[in-house]
Amino acid sequence: MPVIRTMKEFIQAIFCAPTGKYDDLPFPSRLTDEVFKALKEAGINRIFGYGYDIREETQVKTLELCEKYGIYYLPTMYSFGKYVSLGNGDEKAFCDLTEEEKTELDKEFVAEVSKYRNYPAFKGVFFGDEAGYLSFDGVARAKRVFDENYPELEFHFNFFSYSINDDIFWYGMANSFAKKPNLEKPFKLDGDLAITFKNRFNFYGKLVDGLVTKAKFEYLSQDKYPFESFWESVPTSVHVALFELNAYFAEKKKKVGCKFYNYMQAGQWATGTKRTKMTDGEAALQAHVTAAYGHEGFAYFPGCYPIDFAKGKPYDPSGKGGAGLIDINGNKADVYERVRELNGFFSEISDDILSSEFKGVWSYGKYYNGFTENEIKNLPDNECIFRGELPEMCKMKDETVSVKSTNEVMVSTFERKGKKR
Repeated sequence: MPVIRTMKEFIQAIFCAPTGKYDDLPFPSRLTDEVFKALKEAGINRIFGYGYDIREETQVKTLELCEKYGIYYLPTMYSFGKYVSLGNGDEKAFCDLTEEEKTELDKEFVAEVSKYRNYPAFKGVFFGDEAGYLSFDGVARAKRVFDENYPELEFHFNFFSYSINDDIFWYGMANSFAKKPNLEKPFKLDGDLAITFKNRFNFYGKLVDGLVTKAKFEYLSQDKYPFESFWESVPTSVHVALFELNAYFAEKKKKVGCKFYNYMQAGQWATGTKRTKMTDGEAALQAHVTAAYGHEGFAYFPGCYPIDFAKGKPYDPSGKGGAGLIDINGNKADVYERVRELNGFFSEISDDILSSEFKGVWSYGKYYNGFTENEIKNLPDNECIFRGELPEMCKMKDETVSVKSTNEVMVSTFERKGKKR
């Protein structure tokens, strides 16, 4: 059936698409009616095709199944990596390409995208994930080329969070682990830009502006997962970035004129920790905080348990339910039902909330999450543990609201045609 949208809806995406069969691996194909039907029933309306399997036959089959079940598909293609290349692999760094080589790359990019343009489920592209500052000239050029040729389609690029080091800032998450190329850096990360918690919004603002000032981006996103096992002795901890980065992008998107969606942690993928399972409350909290800051949606990671996780450590070698909506064998995973419930709730209010103006947030009551200040005061990086203090960004007390509670409650205010939400 054709993919038709008539009302405003939250982005409810998955990152890590269903994969096809590999003869040298023991995992089945997840390009099945059962998997796509389950994703549709969970409320998923976009599949980002970034990851292990970007073979053309996989992408075509995905487009066909997405059309059948009314889901949009935004694949990643081989040419995209050439725009973000830093020259530490077999390809030249994008900055070292001649103008003629860049023009040829643009033609390759347009040709790859054009193959899928007439598929009803094709919504655009997921261009890249967590590239560093030194790749932004290439990302921005690709976006301008994309806009010239496909103005009706979506172009998605995802930022990492502010929990980084110097190498991640410059080279990106994946390239930070590789041999560093000898590329000129346009400024130094020192003084107010030094990578410290105190400076987090200084250097992070420099990073984000380093891309959004070079081209017009309609969608931004970031992926800090707040319930990973950062502090083993505090298994109920929430990383403060859940609140801070939602607040930061609520302000940033107004200046840039774009939409923002946040990445949702879909389960626990690291093994050998005390935090072995994400609770229903944690799944709900991250989604509600994102929506409460006035954002346009959610992207669940991992959507389908990644093949590369299943092949190596420290991740669960089986992927049988611990993380993802769909496990490595194509079955519904532990968080599936909770995500289905959450997306069902948000789909009921989406048109109203997305038609309203976000005004601000406030909190009431005293926060308690199973630990005391004395218990965490000596933990490394303990300033990243949320203690109940909302960031100053987007704070606005609604004097018409009165709350009594046994724990802290966050309240968000929207307005539509003069009426509060």
